[in-house]
Amino acid sequence: MAEKYWYKIETSKDKEGTYHYHGSSPLPVEELIATLKHGDFIRLDELLYMERGVYKEWAEWDKTLVPAAYISASCILSVMQYKSDPRTIS
Repeated sequence: MAEKYWYKIETSKDKEGTYHYHGSSPLPVEELIATLKHGDFIRLDELLYMERGVYKEWAEWDKTLVPAAYISASCILSVMQYKSDPRTIS
């Protein structure tokens, strides 16, 4: 089984503020940042959302979408790496 790295990605919504994606990637942080430097999209899998400080499965929010997102490098403001799956960190 491939290793997973968990990230919190902050994106710009222009005048609407920012949005945070929480999800996993097979890329370690150095490779993820190198991908962004080239201006490429990155993919986050196993998307989660946070409600009142609790991480929840994306399907609880929207069952119609695959819980993955391709995010453009041009809108990313920051990348933070979780120590592990944020649902298991106490």
